[in-house]
Amino acid sequence: MDNHLSSVKNGCRLLKMFLDSHTEMGVTELSKQLELSKGAVHKLLMTLESEGFIKQNKENKLYSLGYTLLELGNQVLRNHNLTDFAKPYLEKLADKTQELVCLCIRDGDDAIYVYKEESKHPIRFNVDVFRRFPLYATSAARVILAFQSEALIDDVLSSEIRTYTPSSMRNPAEIKERLSAIRQAGYEISSNMRNEGVTGIAAPLRDANGSVDASISIIGPSDRVLPVADSLVREVVNTTKELSKQFGYRR
Repeated sequence: MDNHLSSVKNGCRLLKMFLDSHTEMGVTELSKQLELSKGAVHKLLMTLESEGFIKQNKENKLYSLGYTLLELGNQVLRNHNLTDFAKPYLEKLADKTQELVCLCIRDGDDAIYVYKEESKHPIRFNVDVFRRFPLYATSAARVILAFQSEALIDDVLSSEIRTYTPSSMRNPAEIKERLSAIRQAGYEISSNMRNEGVTGIAAPLRDANGSVDASISIIGPSDRVLPVADSLVREVVNTTKELSKQFGYRR
């Protein structure tokens, strides 16, 4: 028996459309993407707008996310003890490496960057905090996926694989082989898979039970990161080991 309310589910689907799309979207575009009638989409928009989850640009009649979502997101962040606990470690790692340092967590079948320390270099790479990615898409995400159950890995890879650059992995077998290598190494290092000219180095964070639902990564221009990759790997692995120990993890 399906216990989901279809109207609520469609409202959630509509809000998620803005995660990987334009800042503003119209009824026609949303209707096409959601495969719902324009009338149904309009009713959803009116309901969400009345509660502040959606707002309309009165000049072009297009819709965007409302400020209520920002309030909810900030409340989640305030309640997320991992972020507060990890912040001093991330700051220390960023000071040592001078590169962008990110904290990434698993949310279902996706990965989300929930905190970052900016690079000190004038030429640097940037990520959007709270941006959602598939668990196979980035070094920080893959290092989380590698330590999940085979059933979850199969479920994540059962959907169409999204690619971002010519170097992106394109099929489940290739990704599984990569995940196996990550488990053996204990970290992930990749270049050009999500953004060309960018290298990410990531290691898993473990809780007291040894479960991996978060990671820490260093991200920067490949021509600056790759020559010192061994040093950066040591730094990020040591940071995650120290933080995991604070969480109660014992090898």
